[in-house]
Amino acid sequence: MQPFEQLEQKYADHLNISSTVSVNTGTAALHVALEALRLPEGSKVIVPEFTMYSSALAVYYARLTPTFVDCDNSLLIDIDKIERAIDDDTRVLMVTHIYGRIVNMDKVMELAATYNLRVIEDACEAQGAMWNNKPVGTFDIGCFSLYQNKIINAEEGGIVASDDQNFLDMARNMKNMSFGHPHNYYHSQIGFNYRMTNSQALLAINSLEEYPHNARKRRNIEKIYDSLLPEEIKLPARSAVWVYDFQSEFKDEIVTTLNKAGYAARHGFKPMSMMPLFGGENNNYTELNAYRKSKEIGYLPVHPELKENNIEEICYIVNRVLEER
Repeated sequence: MQPFEQLEQKYADHLNISSTVSVNTGTAALHVALEALRLPEGSKVIVPEFTMYSSALAVYYARLTPTFVDCDNSLLIDIDKIERAIDDDTRVLMVTHIYGRIVNMDKVMELAATYNLRVIEDACEAQGAMWNNKPVGTFDIGCFSLYQNKIINAEEGGIVASDDQNFLDMARNMKNMSFGHPHNYYHSQIGFNYRMTNSQALLAINSLEEYPHNARKRRNIEKIYDSLLPEEIKLPARSAVWVYDFQSEFKDEIVTTLNKAGYAARHGFKPMSMMPLFGGENNNYTELNAYRKSKEIGYLPVHPELKENNIEEICYIVNRVLEER
């Protein structure tokens, strides 16, 4: 068995499902998942406004049409606004578990059943999280990133997960240039060079084995942040600790000051409707909650090798910026 095949089975075991498909990036996972559904060109996909650009790009790559839905104050897609965005051309409901917080999957699956939609969970930022004792990414179709800053990583890579074997067979074929069997260079459909390398797979297997230990270290880092940072900037609890996000009108200054001190603080996402590819200035994105939140959301580094004195210095810098305002 090749290392990438070992990873696919180990990741499936991690998720308590029968199998997965490995690819070379998280974006590729989202793209090939959409392609493997074999939807009519132009079909609509519900996509969160507040998400990583790759979620929307995958829809564009697949020649489908994104329908963006605003976020609530937890930064997750606003469940109450999804239904009014669904029409006769909608085929997929994509949800993103932002910064380790989990969308209400009971309500998502209820909507999907009502309107006969497939569900894609962008779980790239929520590896290891659960919803009602069920791993995220296993409700219909799940996509995971193995990029170097993710909880489980391989420098780069991705995973497509599902219990729908026909769908997985299609995704597995398409990610491998849609080669026929035997390997006779007859390609019956569109295909992609999305294969994961064996070296990536070996890194991912090692990271998967270290996951319980590293997840505990990340949770401990979160607790230190919680104890040293003011309540005014804290956001709701996370089910998985990928980063430590915060909200402050002084976000830009906090991020800039931390970057100058050598710490990889980052700005939060901006709404997809703001992006030129999806209309940009022609959209009324300034009315969106996602836009208002994007002006104040940032996040602090959380990785297993971060030392306690580093975390304390980060918190000191954040508190100093706030006190000086």
